[in-house]
Amino acid sequence: MVNININMGEHHHTDNRSNLNKAFIIGIIFNLLYVVVEFGAGLHYDSLALISDAGHNLTDVASLALALLGFRLTKVKSSDKFTYGFRKSTILISLINSVVLFVVIGGITWESLNRLHNPVVVEGIPISIVAGIGIVINAVSAFLFF
Repeated sequence: MVNININMGEHHHTDNRSNLNKAFIIGIIFNLLYVVVEFGAGLHYDSLALISDAGHNLTDVASLALALLGFRLTKVKSSDKFTYGFRKSTILISLINSVVLFVVIGGITWESLNRLHNPVVVEGIPISIVAGIGIVINAVSAFLFF
């Protein structure tokens, strides 16, 4: 026999906003710390791959921060001046994110072309270790949003 318990009048709604805020903040902190480590290792080992990936990860951090800002702005109530609130701010934030990505792409392309003319020998094992740590950090960040 199946026992079904129905509570009329009680509604249990989970508030995922605080969990999402925590995920954004933890993701930003982890990735920002990794950007510093990766950029430092890239400079130390003269690795354009690590430096460019640090730039890429920095854009990920900026994207997370902008998404958090957009998420919070959509919750702002409308006023006399802003009759629809700030819900449309997510479009502007997406535009800013795109521009930042294009600037980083330009910088990476510029430096890559310089490296083609002046190649540098780099140590593979330390670079691989730092890159492996990056894979773990990205996986942890991705799982925060499940």
